[in-house]
Amino acid sequence: MQLKDRLYIATFSDGAAEVIRKYGLGIELNDTCISESLDRDKVENTIENMSKEIDRAGTSRVVLHGPFTEIIPASIDHRAVSFGLERLEEAYQVCRRMGINRMVVHSGYMPLLYFKEWHQEKSVQFWKTFMSDKPKDFHIHIENVFEDEPEMMKALAEALSDPRIDLCLDVGHANAVTQRQYDIPGWIEILGPLIGHFHLHNNDGTGDTHNEVHRGAMDMEKVLAAIEKYCRDDVTMTIESRTCAESAAWLLDFETRSGK
Repeated sequence: MQLKDRLYIATFSDGAAEVIRKYGLGIELNDTCISESLDRDKVENTIENMSKEIDRAGTSRVVLHGPFTEIIPASIDHRAVSFGLERLEEAYQVCRRMGINRMVVHSGYMPLLYFKEWHQEKSVQFWKTFMSDKPKDFHIHIENVFEDEPEMMKALAEALSDPRIDLCLDVGHANAVTQRQYDIPGWIEILGPLIGHFHLHNNDGTGDTHNEVHRGAMDMEKVLAAIEKYCRDDVTMTIESRTCAESAAWLLDFETRSGK
């Protein structure tokens, strides 16, 4: 499958609709990232805006980025856990209404507040609960944010062992917080076929700046080579740089240069 057919652009990126239409790419909707967009008095407007974004982009390939504000599976207060599940359920209902069957969700790991072992135990319970009544055709991709090594995500995906659940590796997040003994190709080697989706952007390794994919400390050519070597043939990727035109052109040109 050509990269073009597996590539998406996040709608927060400047010029997303125009670049999607130009190259025939997919769209990842960011309208529900902030959970209040799912409030009863706002959700109809949110759906209307997303429908317009899809129309402007002229694409039928759609992923929704679900809410991530205050969704923390390891919360000690059961009401906080229930709140997170409620917000995700609201996003799921939006997916059903719009015919979207893929949703990116943040892992919700909060370092310094919760031990990794506690986060792992509670996360397995959280995601099993959320997916317990979801149909076979609905899939979630659990995204790393503050995880400083890949083994956490691997253990979570393996413990869940559900064909509807895999990982979204955000290489920019990983590059900003990873332990020194890991580079991003190393993350990809460890997680491999457990990854169903990627978020692609770059930074200097000290902060999550969402630069163009080829502008930063990360060697994106090595990242793409690792994806080719270790991941499934159908793995998809979303450009999450703040401006997307250069990133899209660079990625598609890389595929031509590498003869893929």
